[in-house]
Amino acid sequence: MEQASQSDSARLLDFVRDCYAIRDFEPFERFPARLVAALSRLIPSLHTSYAEVSPATREFFHVSSAPEISVPAIDSLLLQYMNGHLPLVHYMQTGDRSTLRFSDFLSQRQFHDTGFYCGFYRQYGVEDDLCLGIDAGSGRSTSIAWHSDRGFTDREQSLASLARPHIIQAWENAQLISQTRSQNQALNSGLEGAALGVISCNSEGRVQFTTALARQYLAHYFGAARNVDRELPLELHRWVRRRCAQLKSNEIQPVELPFTVRKAERRLTVRLLSSAGSILLLLEEKRPSQGLGGLEEYSLSPRESEVLAWAARGKTNSEIAAILGISLTTAKKHMEHILHKLQVETRTAAAAIALQSLSRKR
Repeated sequence: MEQASQSDSARLLDFVRDCYAIRDFEPFERFPARLVAALSRLIPSLHTSYAEVSPATREFFHVSSAPEISVPAIDSLLLQYMNGHLPLVHYMQTGDRSTLRFSDFLSQRQFHDTGFYCGFYRQYGVEDDLCLGIDAGSGRSTSIAWHSDRGFTDREQSLASLARPHIIQAWENAQLISQTRSQNQALNSGLEGAALGVISCNSEGRVQFTTALARQYLAHYFGAARNVDRELPLELHRWVRRRCAQLKSNEIQPVELPFTVRKAERRLTVRLLSSAGSILLLLEEKRPSQGLGGLEEYSLSPRESEVLAWAARGKTNSEIAAILGISLTTAKKHMEHILHKLQVETRTAAAAIALQSLSRKR
């Protein structure tokens, strides 16, 4: 193969930067389009594409830099002629991730005689593909390709080979980042209803992620409105480092009380959980009860009692969510549980029961 030129090296460096750029924990679904755009800048071609194929289930996912190619009709054609795409067949059969061209398998005359070319590529003016496999696991093949109206040169194939490990690593990074984002969202959602804020950090107190409710607690009790996604408030940071040092020592330590801070009638309690070097801080707030008494027979939780109390005062779900520091979805879910437990169908009926409870309480 020909060696990459200095201009090729510059384009490759720009491409690597594009590949590894993290876009605020974007979902993986956005990555293929971003990758295809970067591929188009690396090697000139008619268009570039990203494809995931499952031959067993005939499932196909395809992203192209050319809008006219990214339509269901094209996906149908690709599935129809898939067995004639020799580089793709090679990837699916062998799991090989090397960089291949159509011209590595067939001469131009042989390629023009294939059903794949006559039924598909000829109408788009494609004379050669430059392809590489990204993944071939779980019966599914993932690959990218440049499509050209001429034969790809050895120099371009060499440039694609140099980019290949970075493409694969960026793809794996995007998968991991997307999974982490989903896990964090699930954690946020699961803990929100329990009124727990969560901060993940290392033993030095460096923050890895912070839930929305934890941010609210930090802002209220420490005035830490800035950099809460990177740094703990100084007092909390010192406590975390001391606790981590104690946990690392072999000596039996006295029982350590949770970190507690008060503001007016409200109190924030922070507990530390440690496992295999990972630190979780659980933040729980205690405030004067705003709930209702006299409804014990309905088995309302303290949070549901609070939600019902505010609903009885005429607050909407959005207003209740803001007051209690929970999401609108969580507020709605609490209201659904309240209606079910009170065996009523409307907020008005639930509010009436709440008001009766308040009158008895007085």
